[in-house]
Amino acid sequence: MSRELTFSQYVQSFIETEDWQATHDLSPEDRKEHEQALKEIRVIVDEIITSRETITDSKLVAVEKLVEVEPELIKNFLDDRFTRDLIDKVSGCVDRTLQLSRLQASGKASSITNGYLREAVRTYILGLPQASVALSRAALEQALKEGIGYQSTRTFVEMNNLLDEAESARVIDRTVRKMARELADDADDVLHEKPTTLAKAYEVLVKLRGVLQHVYAEP
Repeated sequence: MSRELTFSQYVQSFIETEDWQATHDLSPEDRKEHEQALKEIRVIVDEIITSRETITDSKLVAVEKLVEVEPELIKNFLDDRFTRDLIDKVSGCVDRTLQLSRLQASGKASSITNGYLREAVRTYILGLPQASVALSRAALEQALKEGIGYQSTRTFVEMNNLLDEAESARVIDRTVRKMARELADDADDVLHEKPTTLAKAYEVLVKLRGVLQHVYAEP
């Protein structure tokens, strides 16, 4: 018995069929022109995305004129690119979601802490390890501040001092403090020119979840 396709596989199959139908009736010359046009579109789209994501030179600045003159065409090009890219990444997103277990505690976290936690997890699921690690540190800091009573007070506290206060207030114990310090160190590495990996981002999330379960465990 054949295994049913997942929805993302079904969409991928649809895309492949559309691509095949776009060229299968073309003559060799027309197919070559079609492939050349696709290459040129890829260059345009690459430049638009790269020039928004990074600091670039002025070599392809003329592409911006096309963005101004043909905005709907560019929207379609970008829609096509992002759709294909996201469909390709779905299976990885699913795997990374299932890699994480249910996070449950007897106490309730604030919307601020949960907001940072949610984005730390989502960036990991989407395959963005550096963002995930940085946001994990932010979630850690907010959880500790919430436990002590500093959240939303605009109080700045160095991480070591924050950990000291959290331990003194019995928000965390010595073992959890060690795990929290390791998490903060991992995030400091990312923020100081040491790019990380998805495997490390997962380790950081595991540490964060362990700390949070302790912080939000009712006494």
